Amino acid sequence: MSYVSINNVDLNRVKELIKAAERYLGYDSLYIWNININGIIVQLRTNDITLDTLWKENWHPAAYDDSLRPHGTIYAVTQAPKVETGIYYHPETKTGIVFNPESYEAVRELGIRIVMDISLHQKHPSLLRGALVDINGEGVMLTGKVGSGKSTHAFLLLDMERSRIQSNDLFTVKQLGGEKGRLSTQACERKFYLKNELSKINPRLRELSRKCHREDDHFMLDPWWIGGSEKYVDTTRIKLIFILQKSENEQFTAKRLTKQEALNLLMESALGLNPFSEKNDEKMALLESFIRDILQFVTCYAINTSKPIFQVQKRLHEIILFKEYLEPETSPRTQDVIMAPADLDDVLRKVKDKVDSLRNRSNVTLLDENQVRSMAEEHGTRTVFGNYNFTSTVKNRSANLTVYIGSSEVQQRNLNQRQREIIRNLPLTIDEVHKYLERAPLVSIERTMGDNSLFTPRCTLYVSIQRREMVRLAYMVSQTLFPPRGGEPHLQLVYIPEWQEKDRQILVFPEIGVTYVLGTDYYGEAKKGFLRMAMWMAKKRGMLGLHAGAKIVRAKGRNGRINRYGMLIFGLTATGKTTHTCHNHGLTDEGEGIEIIQDDVIFLRPDCSALGTEKGFYLKTEGVTPEIQPLIYNAVTKPDAIFENVMVDYLGNVYFGDETLTGNARGIMQRDDFGEYRSPTVNLPSIEELDGLIIIFITRRNTVVPIAQRLTAEQAAATFMLGESIETSGSDPRRAGESIREVGMNPFIIGDESEEGNRFYDFVKKHEDKIQFYQLNTGGVGEIMVKADDGTRVVRQKVVRVEIPEMAAIIRAIARGDIEWTNDPNFGTQVPARVPGVDMEKFNLNKYYTPDQITYYVQELKKERKEYLSKFPKLYPEILSAIE
Repeated sequence: MSYVSINNVDLNRVKELIKAAERYLGYDSLYIWNININGIIVQLRTNDITLDTLWKENWHPAAYDDSLRPHGTIYAVTQAPKVETGIYYHPETKTGIVFNPESYEAVRELGIRIVMDISLHQKHPSLLRGALVDINGEGVMLTGKVGSGKSTHAFLLLDMERSRIQSNDLFTVKQLGGEKGRLSTQACERKFYLKNELSKINPRLRELSRKCHREDDHFMLDPWWIGGSEKYVDTTRIKLIFILQKSENEQFTAKRLTKQEALNLLMESALGLNPFSEKNDEKMALLESFIRDILQFVTCYAINTSKPIFQVQKRLHEIILFKEYLEPETSPRTQDVIMAPADLDDVLRKVKDKVDSLRNRSNVTLLDENQVRSMAEEHGTRTVFGNYNFTSTVKNRSANLTVYIGSSEVQQRNLNQRQREIIRNLPLTIDEVHKYLERAPLVSIERTMGDNSLFTPRCTLYVSIQRREMVRLAYMVSQTLFPPRGGEPHLQLVYIPEWQEKDRQILVFPEIGVTYVLGTDYYGEAKKGFLRMAMWMAKKRGMLGLHAGAKIVRAKGRNGRINRYGMLIFGLTATGKTTHTCHNHGLTDEGEGIEIIQDDVIFLRPDCSALGTEKGFYLKTEGVTPEIQPLIYNAVTKPDAIFENVMVDYLGNVYFGDETLTGNARGIMQRDDFGEYRSPTVNLPSIEELDGLIIIFITRRNTVVPIAQRLTAEQAAATFMLGESIETSGSDPRRAGESIREVGMNPFIIGDESEEGNRFYDFVKKHEDKIQFYQLNTGGVGEIMVKADDGTRVVRQKVVRVEIPEMAAIIRAIARGDIEWTNDPNFGTQVPARVPGVDMEKFNLNKYYTPDQITYYVQELKKERKEYLSKFPKLYPEILSAIE
């Protein structure tokens, strides 16, 4: 919704203005076109072909007939130097005149005013101004004042599953079915008149905008182009209204409104109704009655768009996905749901008994790895590499729908609304699941996690194959974990992909070693389901589950001796953890080399040895090339690899860089396919059997964080707790540059996170004389990013990247002991003064920032870090004080 200043004039003045306009509307320079909005016909008379074209594209046509008089008329004249620029309107005759408009926007707004004014004059208001998005069959309206972010947030909501846009600015609404009926809507706009800024937040819009009719700062988009019927719908029913407002001094992001609060907000400026019309008492009474009728059928929220755009979107998603708006207004919103001990014990007993009995049921077929492979490949696409690609319906983990059920030791804190609802409904859900398990066709496969004599959980997977292709989940588990060999504890995971999507949930019972996965077919739920439970069990046995890669590095020291180091590499998604775990770093001198142990999860023991978990590595395939990641490319293109949601054409050609299906395409590669680079064991030896241990925390920052830092044990434990990186434009352009943090870089921790940090510190402090700690920044330095008016982040100065070969050289120099270190004045760590093969001057902050800018960025980051660590009061004081 735009604001255009329109001047009301009397009858004599409008006649003068029409006469002045007609001097420029000769027979050879006159364009006339009638449009129809909800049965109201408005005629445009102009001498400008661009205005005529955009008018025709924006609205649905009405028949042009000399004998048919339009309800309203607009005269739009350009290149009229003798006439004062302005926009005028005469309410009685519904006539508008525009002289020398800067853009089509003035003509469009005048047209909307006429239509809405006529609607009120006929005493039958039926038009709303705002964006409207249909999500899973229910309409979500976004309205607000100019600059509140209506279009921005509407188009961002199209990232949600089953979302379709209906309107960007104007639609009709009518009540169907009496008092217990619904509000049905109809699109008014033929094409959307959008600001160019919107194309920055959505690559698809950026691509489409190039094909549209354009003005300097707008383009006219056919909504059908966004995705056909998958992304556009011309009718829906409103259930939810978000009233957007920039409330700089308010703390809330979203606030549910009572009917009266919503009425007051909407009436305050008649938002979405007729912001330019004369508001006499009769019209205001009509508007109020119209709004009251609407509020019978919808829930309203005030949305504070002064908050970061990603924060607002997260809250909108929660309200929509978890259907908070369906709750009674008086229901509690902050108190976590905790089951009574008796009820909890009953649920745990039922679950354990049911799952333990599945193996002997007649509807369960036990399969080995050869059988599941043969069955799964019938449902996959064979690639040119001889392996198979499978496509899932759900393409990411459902973290917001995952709940931990058990004692207070495992229960989550700060549950979202949907998680609380899942717990409230748990007894009923369990009963329904158990009845279904007695009838559904299930397959089962037995595997073992790890290959050692100390801790090898037995993993049993049960998968419903009501959809036959779901046998692929058993196949993928068989290619990730080791063959069965007994072992303990016993972990069991039950997968029902066909469960109703509206009831999708992941129920984790850590203390009895059971997980139920309901309503999703994404393989990551199986992989992480077993690992999550195993990490909890390992912690109870005095170990620490780490989300880290592990390998052996053999490097020649300054004295010419070959040293053998263990190396642990931590990192969040897209930081380069897998890249550098599976990289040889140029360690090619005689006797040098690497031995890849694990890529994802290990169990660290008090002697700093570590137990591996998997024989197959599950990795993101985005951007895998033989030039950048030769070891990974070689392994992932072997016949025994598996692809999930990778783009494969009808000939079997593979496109790792194509994100048509998802930005989260995955593959499983076998550790054995690393050949000479594979360690003979999946376990890391104790520190006493090595020359030392190198622990690397990978982050990805773009401003002032040094490319490499050497840390103390205390700083390392704090870095472990911070688990930080930044959101990238590839994963979420709205949050680009924002800090993201995950304790231990591990989103699967069960229990107190402070305990994880304290235990990590206890383990490494005991051996700190043989452990080296580093933080490596695989991003770069020098970036300057600012916020645009719409909340998106705009790069003013590009980051100077550290390239993969440069980081490989730094890791090589760390292993060889070739780096000269100096004290860093900003973070209290040590940074390289010289690294063989790397121009460190390239990363000198003084080349890109003023001293004041450096101080600002450093202080802001320290402030963020301290605030984050303050959330963990049980953390050792020496860890809390390690961040200066």
